[in-house]
Amino acid sequence: MNTAEPEKPTVVDVNLPDSSVTPVEVHQPVGRTAAGAAPLVMLWPGFGMGASYYRPIARELAARGYPVATGELRGQGASTARATRAGRWGYHDLAAEDYPRTIRAVKSHLSLLVDHPTVLLTHSMGGQVGVLFLARDDARELNVRGLFGVGSGSPHLPTFPTPMRRRLRLGTILLGRIGGSLGFWPGKVAGWDPVGYGRQSGQHMAEWRRLALHNTFAELGGADLDYPAAMREVELPVLLTRFANDLDCPRASSTALAEHLPKAGLRIEELAGDLGHNRWARQPQVTADRFERFLVDNDISAVR
Repeated sequence: MNTAEPEKPTVVDVNLPDSSVTPVEVHQPVGRTAAGAAPLVMLWPGFGMGASYYRPIARELAARGYPVATGELRGQGASTARATRAGRWGYHDLAAEDYPRTIRAVKSHLSLLVDHPTVLLTHSMGGQVGVLFLARDDARELNVRGLFGVGSGSPHLPTFPTPMRRRLRLGTILLGRIGGSLGFWPGKVAGWDPVGYGRQSGQHMAEWRRLALHNTFAELGGADLDYPAAMREVELPVLLTRFANDLDCPRASSTALAEHLPKAGLRIEELAGDLGHNRWARQPQVTADRFERFLVDNDISAVR
């Protein structure tokens, strides 16, 4: 690890088609002659998580010489989007709009070429959107070279043990069925958030419910391609990691997500330690070490 301190991140505003703005934190690399000397690491948060939570791992990777940017899932963290009856979005919107627009904006800010090698570092829901994005032409144009997931799996109910399955089933009722019918999930009901994920788009939650019940990305709202068919053709390296005490992503959940990418060079691996579903982002050493090995194992480099 480079002992030099990374600079404070800069913020790049990404304008989305719904007129919302997503502020993206960009961390300059330490110890490289230029940002272009290493692949861009594009970090995507989990469900209900803001980008600021991931600053420790972003700083760790920047200290190791990588340009790093942390996006927001629409409507979360510092995103200005607000789910309403009229303001809805789903998996397709995130994969087709938020992910490519954010990466393009970051590359422009860092003076990187559009096809500069890029790796997705995803957490939980960020990985679900990430595997959809891999199937799009944008991922090829932006030279996305692989995906490294942490706690990224499918919410498919049969893959979870009984206690967590009950919680997820409650989520499918509140977030998916009720939120989907209302057009949005308000987050707090009488001042209390019974699920803990905040305000969410009803369309996104209805699609998440279908994923939980049937493990399918078929018939996403507004989709401009057959995602299940396109995902079956993805051949990029993908590593889905988890910690043994991650109750929100059992190994079977990762396997269920992996089923969507049968041609990918995909592995599922448990990391050493008890950092659960979230703490790895605040205590980043183990994850950063394995991420760097992933780059080496798959010959992902920006040096040409």
